[in-house]
Amino acid sequence: MILPALIAIPLAPIYLFSGNVVFMIAAFVAQGFAGTGCMSGQIPAYLNERFPTEVRATATAFCFHQGAIFGGLVPPALTFLAATLGTGLALPMLLGTAFGAGSFIIALLLGPDTKGKEIVPDLIGA
Repeated sequence: MILPALIAIPLAPIYLFSGNVVFMIAAFVAQGFAGTGCMSGQIPAYLNERFPTEVRATATAFCFHQGAIFGGLVPPALTFLAATLGTGLALPMLLGTAFGAGSFIIALLLGPDTKGKEIVPDLIGA
């Protein structure tokens, strides 16, 4: 799961700071595949292992959609940074990509390893 984030980080400068349209398109598509497709597709499976059985579906959906909700703040934040810094969108997009992929890697490294463990319900009802 860390590999897509490690691929996405170096691809960002290629399409953000390149003047060659072919490089921009190729790097953008590769980053979309590695960064968005591969990372986002694995998040529900990763979250399912974090919650007890009784609340698993609800908690997973809640956490997954919080990312979508707060992700909606990214375009206004990038626009604000671009206008404030006067650098255009390339630098704020690069910083956002590096921060997002970096936080993804840190979350995976700090999360508990569940390989080979039996996942049992933690909540016991009467």
